Parts: sequence; C-alpha cells; structure tokens
Amino acid sequence: MKNKWIKILAGVLLIGAFPSCNDMLEEVPYGQLTTEQFLQDDPNNFDLIVGQVYANVKWLHDHWTYWGLNTLTTDEAVCPVRQPSGHWADGNFWRELNTHNWTSEGKAFKYVWEYCNSGAVLCNKTLSQLNEYKDLFDQETYDKYYAELVVVRSFYYYTLFDCFGKIPYSESYSSDFVPQSSPAEVWEKLVIALEENAPKMPLATEPSKAYNYARVTQGMAYTLLARLYLNAESYDVPADKLAQYDVYNKCVDACDKVIDSDVYHISPDYFSNFAIQNGNSEENIFVIDEDGSKNNASSGTDSNPMNKLRITLLTLHYNHEQIWKMQIKPWNGFLGTTEFLSKYDLDDVRGIGSQDLVTGGTRDENRRGWFVGPVFNKDNTAIALDENNDRVIISPNIYGYDDTYKYSYSSTKALTQTDVDFLNSEIIPSPALNVGDKLTAEQAKTYNEFLNLKYETERLYTKAPTVDNVSWNSGARCVKYEVDKTGTYMYCENDFVILRYADVLYMKAEAILRGADGNLGELLATSDFQLMRTRVGLDAYTTGTLTLDEIYDERGREFVQEMVRRRDMIRFGTFTTANWGFVSNHGAYLKWFPIYYEVLTTEPRWEQNTGYSN
Repeated sequence: MKNKWIKILAGVLLIGAFPSCNDMLEEVPYGQLTTEQFLQDDPNNFDLIVGQVYANVKWLHDHWTYWGLNTLTTDEAVCPVRQPSGHWADGNFWRELNTHNWTSEGKAFKYVWEYCNSGAVLCNKTLSQLNEYKDLFDQETYDKYYAELVVVRSFYYYTLFDCFGKIPYSESYSSDFVPQSSPAEVWEKLVIALEENAPKMPLATEPSKAYNYARVTQGMAYTLLARLYLNAESYDVPADKLAQYDVYNKCVDACDKVIDSDVYHISPDYFSNFAIQNGNSEENIFVIDEDGSKNNASSGTDSNPMNKLRITLLTLHYNHEQIWKMQIKPWNGFLGTTEFLSKYDLDDVRGIGSQDLVTGGTRDENRRGWFVGPVFNKDNTAIALDENNDRVIISPNIYGYDDTYKYSYSSTKALTQTDVDFLNSEIIPSPALNVGDKLTAEQAKTYNEFLNLKYETERLYTKAPTVDNVSWNSGARCVKYEVDKTGTYMYCENDFVILRYADVLYMKAEAILRGADGNLGELLATSDFQLMRTRVGLDAYTTGTLTLDEIYDERGREFVQEMVRRRDMIRFGTFTTANWGFVSNHGAYLKWFPIYYEVLTTEPRWEQNTGYSN
C-alpha cells in the first residue's frame, strides 16, 4: 500500500540542500500564491506543506548517513577493503568505522548533522506557519497538525541526539543562535514533547491507514518514547532524573499504549515486513515509503547520500546482477561479521542460507536472512566467474585474498625452468614442456583455469583477513529485504522499516527484566510474543530462557540492520569495550560521534564532543 499524500511541491524545498534558519525566513511562493492565499483557498492544503517536513527522513537510510553509522560501527556488519583492486577504500572512511578510529572529518557525521538539523528547522518553520494561520483551522485540525509536526521534529532531534548527544535543540523558529544542550537536557525535552503530543496523534487506522502510511502516528510517538526511556541511562541521564522519571516503568507504560491500541500485530512471516510490497504489514509502525524507480532520484553533497534505498546494492556480489536481472550492478560491500553470524541457530530462518554448490546460493529456494553459497551465471547453468576469473562462492567466514596462488600464464612469454617444472608436474602435458617454449593462447587459458580452480581454496578461503584485505567472495550478505529478481526496479521498492511492533514487545520485556513492574510470564505467553520466535523456526521464550543476555543477542538477530544495534550495544556496555570484526580502538568517548569539523568552523560557539579534536 503506497501512500501518495507526501508530495513535495516544486520550488518549495530543494531535497539535498541544507537551508539555514536565515534562508528559511523568507516567504516561499506556492506557484503564484503566498502561503496565506494557498491556505485560504483550502485549509486542507496545509497537508501539502506538512508533507515537506518528511523529505529529509528519506536521506537517513543511506550508508553515508544514519543507517551506515548505526550498522558499520556495530558487530552486525563491516565494509573492509576488497582485494584485489582495493574496492571500497574510499579514503579510509569505512575502515575508520570498522575499526572505531573515526575522526571529525568523516562525511557521514556532516550529513546526519545537516539533514537532521535542517529537517527540525523546517518543522519549526511549519509550526510557525500553522500558528500564524491558526484562525483558518478548527481546534481539532490545528491540534492534529501541531502534534504531528512536533513528533516529526522529535524524530529528527532524536536521530541527531542519538549520534552526537550535545546538540542545538530548539522549539522555536528564528535566526537567533541556538546553544548546545547537554544530553540529559535533550533527553528530557524530547520526553516532554512526546509525552504531551503522543495522545493527540491519530492511531494508524484513523481516519484511514492509507492516509497515515509513512507518517507519524500515535503508535510511532509512543514507540519512540519507549526507546528514550529504555535508553535513558545510556544517554547520560543522571541517577536523580532516572528515578524522577521512573524510566523503566515509563517504558512499559509507553509500550502498553502501543500494545493496547490493538493496531499492530506480529506478522506470521518475518520476511513479509521487508518484502518488495510490504505496505500491508501490520507489524511495521513507521516506514519510509520507497519508489524503486529512477524517477526523483537525487544525490546529496559530493554525490554520496541518496534519497533512494540502496540496501541490497550495498551488499550483494557484482555477479548477482546477471542471475537476478538487476538494473544496477551491486557493489559487493557490506558483510556480516563472524561473531554476529555465530549468534544464529541453524534452524533460524533469519540466519544463513545453503552453501551447497549445486542447490545452494542463488538456487536456494528457502528464504533466509543472509546469503551465502554459489552465485550462478545468468543462464543458471554453472557457478559464475568474476572479473578475476574466480568462481563466485560466497563464504560466511571472512578471508583475505592471497595472490600467491594466482596463475596467469601468458602465450607471449617464454617459459622458465621454474614454469616448466611446475607445469609438467601439475598439468602433465603431452609432449612435456621445455624451457623457452611458449604456450598457445588455448593452452594458457586452459592451464590458468585448471590451476586457479585447483588452488581456489588456498587463494580465497584460507588467508587471515585484515581490514585492508578481504577477498571478493568473503562474508555473508544480509538479504532480509527482498531482492527484486525481475529487473523491474532500479533501486529498492521495499518500504524501509524504521520502527516495528516487535521492538515494542522486546522493549517491554527488557524493561521488566531491568526492574519495571509487570508480569514477564504473562507477556511471553501472548500469541504475538510467541509468534516472534516460532515464525523463524525457534522455540518460544519462557521466563527461564529469556534473560537480559538473551534479549541482547535476540535483538541483534531480530533487528539486524534496522538502525538499533549501536544503541543496544551502548546500553548493554559492549560498544566501547568489546572486540569483534576489525575493532582496534576502545574508549567510553566513542559512544558519541564527533561533530563534523566544518560545522564547528562555521559556528565556533558550539563545542566538539569529548575525545575528538576539531
């Protein structure tokens, strides 16, 4: 179900531009109409003005922005340099995220700061317009728009806050300087804003599900509020405030508001929430409505972020393009860490697929969360060969590329004694080769293919990896989002999931385990809670099996690459202390990202986060 209400009026907002407060102070004409005339003609036109404030949300699911920062800095994925040819070097940016050695020069920090701040400013601007023309609306309509704009603004600030902690939070629209607030102050302001406005929000089914699709609702507001309460301590909220707000009981209360609304339910099929057509999911609470065509595709500064979802392009191997008829050749980038993949039970459909060289890989008919195994050629007759003439067999483990065993005999170069001794023993040609001989073109091709296949394991599946040397075929690829195998769409048509009902249920369970009032056994006995496990092929939890440690692992499996793992790791104390993948740096300061250095150059009254230089 695609909702077409969110339309960005031409000339109203340049997606990808980062307007300052001063830029936004000017009246923006709607065609030949002023805002006042536009609304006087029909107050319902304000829906189109409100639609603008969602524009920047579509940039946050890119690997150069919030999604990338919350995926590649955790144990669920890495993006090392691919050898041969040094793919994904990109000025060492991904390397810095993989190793936790990022600096204030990382472009993703710039993009998150600018998209979120400009989105929040636009919300405040739209709120000022709403108040200016308040007399045009009845009270119910005014309250609805007001609450919606505050909740969208809260989402932008929450995203910014989650990354940087100390941010310039403002609830008014002016050109005045906005100082940074401490993390505890921002947390409290967000909590107050959501507590006040969540009750005023419509349920997702009122006035219609289509009308509310991909826009904030009461369920979205309470889910975001529950996250803030559950993570309060990790957001540096002091002990007295934690006690004052009774955060774990308040987390349960917020979750119960979502549960008791009876709007959302766990889908019997886990993967239906991430299908190409996932608009009918009763589990997804807040999504980005995607258009997988090339229409309206836009790139941001330096042509890095994009307002299109490219999640499957990031991870699949180059050769997936042919067998799955993809319009764009995938980029062979992100892969799962060994530590993370080890958390899956063999029966868990969210885990890895079949590696069988005949029926596995792209021939595997069973839906799985991680792709491994052979990638077959476009005719589906044999395992595909990549540009290095290597068979494309994706391994769940990560290996370095070893060119010691790479054979590339030429038909133009005379054979040496070493060549002759080796070829005569390996190939056993007839007649035997001699020093000074030259191979024919056909011999060179045949011998190279034979030798490289014979030593395939030594070359591709034995060498220890480093962050700068991982082979093209290494690492399982996350495919929880259904891949379009028909060539219909250029980008992902799947609506991107930001908040999901499963998160509400697990947050409530965790809050109870952390001391909130509530009957855990009663919660675990509900059909929805049990379905979360049985639908993926596992036993339902009991009070004896669901511990905090198990919740930590299960949240990783359930919400992989849904932008929650980093905060989960911070909350459980592993993000800045544990080792996984290629992590080589530790320190409490890493729980906050650095503010991009140019931001502080432009506004020197703002301060950099502890542990980073400007």
